[in-house]
Amino acid sequence: MLYPFPVRLHRFIIDADLAQTFATITDTSVLHQWQKVLRLKAGDHVMLCDGKGMESEATMETLEAKHAKLRLHGAHTVTAEPSQEVTLYCSVLKRENFEWVVQKCTELGVKSIVPVIAKRTVKTGLKMERLRLIAKEAAEQSGRGMIPKISEPVDFASALVEAKNRTNVFFQMQKEKTESSTLKTESCNIWIGPEGGWTEEEEQEAMDQGCHIASLGKLTLRAETAAVVGCFSVLRPNG
Repeated sequence: MLYPFPVRLHRFIIDADLAQTFATITDTSVLHQWQKVLRLKAGDHVMLCDGKGMESEATMETLEAKHAKLRLHGAHTVTAEPSQEVTLYCSVLKRENFEWVVQKCTELGVKSIVPVIAKRTVKTGLKMERLRLIAKEAAEQSGRGMIPKISEPVDFASALVEAKNRTNVFFQMQKEKTESSTLKTESCNIWIGPEGGWTEEEEQEAMDQGCHIASLGKLTLRAETAAVVGCFSVLRPNG
């Protein structure tokens, strides 16, 4: 029986066809969380999402060590997912700082994150599988309909080529703000530099490629703070 009033259900992004009447889950990590952490049992309700923008409330029919069977109550589009497609090109930071960026920018609604190796990049030892797990958990926690794609690290020049022909907002300290209309395009790339900032050569190369130079204000922000503020400033008009 579905709840007659809004209830925040535990949310899980899984590989399943939500258009069916039942779903069988065999993912051992999900089963472990249901049994050992959340102590779920037959009759409990969860929210399942296919990672492609669809979700369905589900009732636990059976829950065993190797599989669970759930009854689906009808798939529908995830309304919380931002309509604007934002890709974050963020210079590689210290591991814990970059992990924080992935978590928070996933919660804000970015569609993908590209780690960039800039001239002033100091640390490059990212653990990609851990980053993708952090993105998955943040997407579930924030009620999203998809998990952002976390790309392998790429050098600055290659990243610029990859992002060519799309709107690119290159955040730099103490520069004139870009036009507000630029931030309201359907798709937008946000660029955040390393702890030491972009070099003048990188900034010039970005301008030569048609990037819009924007400011986050006169105060000096930490790189991870700038990433979150930059994403929020672009995604905020979408709610």
